[in-house]
Amino acid sequence: MDPQICFATIVRQVATLFDATQSRAATPDHVAINEATPLKSATTIDPASWSTRRKWFYTFLVGLTMFNGSFASTAPNGAGTHMVKQFGLSNEEMVFIATSFVGGCVAGPLLWAPLSEIYGRRVVFLSSTLFYTLTNIGCALAPTKSILFSCRFLAGAFASSAFSNAAALITDLFPPADRARPMIVASLAPLLGPCFGPLFGAVISLNLRWPFVFWLLGAIGLLLEAALFCVPETYVPVIAARSNPKEALQPRATWRQRARTFVVINLGRPLNMMCREPIVMCANFYLSFFFALIWPLIFGPPGIYRLDSVHTGFTFLPMGFGGAIAAALLPLCEKYYSNRCKAAGGPVPEARLLPTFFVAPLVAVGLLWAGWLGRPTVPYQLPMLAGIPIGAAMVLVFQGWIGYLGDCYRWYSSSASLLYFTAPQIAATVIGRSLSGATIPLCTHRLHEKLGGIGYLYTMLAGLVILTMPLPYLVFRFGERLRSSSMYKPGRA
Repeated sequence: MDPQICFATIVRQVATLFDATQSRAATPDHVAINEATPLKSATTIDPASWSTRRKWFYTFLVGLTMFNGSFASTAPNGAGTHMVKQFGLSNEEMVFIATSFVGGCVAGPLLWAPLSEIYGRRVVFLSSTLFYTLTNIGCALAPTKSILFSCRFLAGAFASSAFSNAAALITDLFPPADRARPMIVASLAPLLGPCFGPLFGAVISLNLRWPFVFWLLGAIGLLLEAALFCVPETYVPVIAARSNPKEALQPRATWRQRARTFVVINLGRPLNMMCREPIVMCANFYLSFFFALIWPLIFGPPGIYRLDSVHTGFTFLPMGFGGAIAAALLPLCEKYYSNRCKAAGGPVPEARLLPTFFVAPLVAVGLLWAGWLGRPTVPYQLPMLAGIPIGAAMVLVFQGWIGYLGDCYRWYSSSASLLYFTAPQIAATVIGRSLSGATIPLCTHRLHEKLGGIGYLYTMLAGLVILTMPLPYLVFRFGERLRSSSMYKPGRA
């Protein structure tokens, strides 16, 4: 059977089963909240009523997990020279050390997001961080490159729980009117990690040996595991179920019923949202496309300036600086959102998209800047500064779309947020999209060779960026109409 026909048949069957059980999807499927049942305390049940200091402390901790996940994706790059000598790696295999981690980051949330909606955020954070720590120890002790690649993939899969659930936890803690500032953490942390990772790896491997990069990543994971014990459960339906188990839980189900519920509803929900929700499809494409643009910059042509690993690590810092500038300006967008909500008398999710209007121009300018100034006759500091507008754009694109999805799908923000790191081909399977996203760096050097230099490659990418410019405007204009027809519209059974 043709693979595309087979995939379409599977999607239709899952959607049919999903629709048959949709009446149960207003809250997590093992939880049926009885609104007439008095719960222990509104302050205990609703994390949004906790103190501001407490909520920001938890936001900072989960922001560290996001930073750590993205940091670990590029930290081994700085130790590449030493790893090549020990394992005899080719250029493609060296790149694969990073892309295998990214492949795990894209595949992992398919499991973590549904589990967080069943068992809560806390259990997922604690379990995934523990296994992330163990897999980094496996990388440090790996005797062969095959074991190293396998451990890197698993490390990415476990680290990815932060990317799918941190934004969801922030959505749990803050109401829409107060969500913009904490969402800056979720936007800035994934960008800063890749900026500092190569420099960290280069310094460690230069003064010690390359396994110490992974030993230190494991130590960081262990510290995060201890810190995450301070974070309580924040998902309201799970808190309510634990507060009143007799009233909140459904009759005890068999293992077969639980398995069917998990597969059809919890695993089917992300697939259903991806294939049938236009808003999620647009966010999926836009975020995936701009996330993919980072990799040609990180894995750019190595031989233009012939810098050592430490100086190469410094070249990524301007992206972090640009992200910090964008984060400092985001309160202006928050003010616009507040004014729109006051004028409308309620939340206006489309107002979250204002930062995305500036993304395409900034990225296009940065790509042209880096592409045509990246040559031996030009000091390397000049093309390095092109990372400033690109870094600013990365924060803006995540801030806009993460906030928008959080407002549109509050109860299912975890399932929606896992789509941030899928590849842009909507019609492909999840695994296929994950693999395509992870293989982008493997093609970078060949694209440089085929197109005759980075100037032509980055010009082509800038042209593609300009073509995507109308998308956020269209969602801004027609988003309310799309939300009104959504099967996940609040209150719709």
